[in-house]
Amino acid sequence: MNDKPLLIIFARALHAGQVKTRLIPAFGADGALQIYRQLLWQTFAAAEAFPGDVQLWLDKPDAQLQQEATARGWSSFLQEGEDLGERMAGALSQGLCHASRVLLIGSDCLLLDRPYFEQALDALGHTPVVFGASEDGGYVLLGSSRAALWSSGRFRGVRFGGPHALQDSRACFAPEQTGVLAPLWDVDEPGDVARARSSGLLPSVTFS
Repeated sequence: MNDKPLLIIFARALHAGQVKTRLIPAFGADGALQIYRQLLWQTFAAAEAFPGDVQLWLDKPDAQLQQEATARGWSSFLQEGEDLGERMAGALSQGLCHASRVLLIGSDCLLLDRPYFEQALDALGHTPVVFGASEDGGYVLLGSSRAALWSSGRFRGVRFGGPHALQDSRACFAPEQTGVLAPLWDVDEPGDVARARSSGLLPSVTFS
């Protein structure tokens, strides 16, 4: 068991029309891909400050992203499972075979940083599961320190991608098993892109 914590980044392969689909009506498939690429690269930059090991888990093979992970000294893996819940449970279960504390993030939140990661790791000293809440009812981070919790069906019935995701996910555990960090906001809708740009967190780009 490695004493160093582990950060898992869940990401999608860089294929237009298959990433940030809720942005496509406003920005087009190529524009949504460009925004996703910006979000992902900023997530990578935040992960560089993580006080432990980092792994990139992709939904499909992507040579560019796998090379990027290798260049940063990270391992890369493919997600396995029928749905997001199974894929997250599988990654956490595998990660906890090698690290005593594991955090899992996506690439939608531009506010993740080392202090937030450390807050989540500290919370795992009190509860075996921690959620980093998002303002829209979901979550931007999931952490755990107990491998036995992560059966493949742990998140069965959770309504991901909507306002019930955090509530449903917490209900899969006993109340005393979960902690929740103060909510951050993430980029899912066109209004979130405008918010990120006006806050200086996301560069404006011109789409052709």
